[in-house]
Amino acid sequence: MKQTDHITQFLTYLQTEKRFSDHTLLAYEKELERWSDYLASEAEVSLFKANLQHAKRFVIWRSKQGITPRSVNRMLSTLRSFYKWGIREGLVSQSPVEHVRSLKTPKKVVMSVPREDLKALFSDEGRFEDDFVGSRDQLMLLLLYGLGLRKSELISLRPADFDWSRQTVRVIGKRNKERQIPIPKSISSYFDLYMKRRAQLVPAKDSELLLTPKGKKLYPQLVYSRVLFYLKGTTTVVDKNPHTLRHSYATHLLNAGVDINTVKELLGHESLSSTQVYTTSTFEELVKVYNQAHPKGS
Repeated sequence: MKQTDHITQFLTYLQTEKRFSDHTLLAYEKELERWSDYLASEAEVSLFKANLQHAKRFVIWRSKQGITPRSVNRMLSTLRSFYKWGIREGLVSQSPVEHVRSLKTPKKVVMSVPREDLKALFSDEGRFEDDFVGSRDQLMLLLLYGLGLRKSELISLRPADFDWSRQTVRVIGKRNKERQIPIPKSISSYFDLYMKRRAQLVPAKDSELLLTPKGKKLYPQLVYSRVLFYLKGTTTVVDKNPHTLRHSYATHLLNAGVDINTVKELLGHESLSSTQVYTTSTFEELVKVYNQAHPKGS
């Protein structure tokens, strides 16, 4: 069997069993192909004949190409997953990267938008056009910050995901993991205005909540460009992107005294270490804490 066939089988496993996104699958594919090509040209061995020394030299080779330690560690994570699968499938007995240490990376600094800047953004009625696009953009920003959503989560939201009787929204996160997030009460009026204008689209071609004027669902670059447009006129924070609003959501909740485990659940993180970068129960309790602490909660 060809090396590429094994890579294809592994990617199929990630897609069907682990439900990885297309973006993640493409990144894995590129990294594995690079590793396979390196082994063939530099060591003249196959994927399942590689050893520890091959892996160490590959790390050095990639580092000399100028990629960051963080990228090297992502590469190692890909290889570890691949060989773990290979061992389970009986294709190899030991992983060549088992004893390769990850590189040290600088501590990630999370920059949030100051509360005063966000207040100015949402209180300035003249900032958003009084039309479909203006109401959509305003709701989009409110959802990114008020719910702490990832860009992909925002794009996939549907009107049916909102339970206004309970003030909650159903969000499908990474690997199809579902979570419920309390909705800030102030969002409802903006939601209603947008939905009224959305209904006038003839026809709405997609069932997602946020659409283009042609009735199609939003795409990542459009979300990024609209967030950049509005934040450029509001804040001096260097990073002006959708994830900055998610950062701000988490940081402001933690600064208000919300327990880090609660914030972890709201963000949809699998491990607490992912939530800890933002540091300086029952569902009913989560809703209560959220409405008391979040600046858009009342």
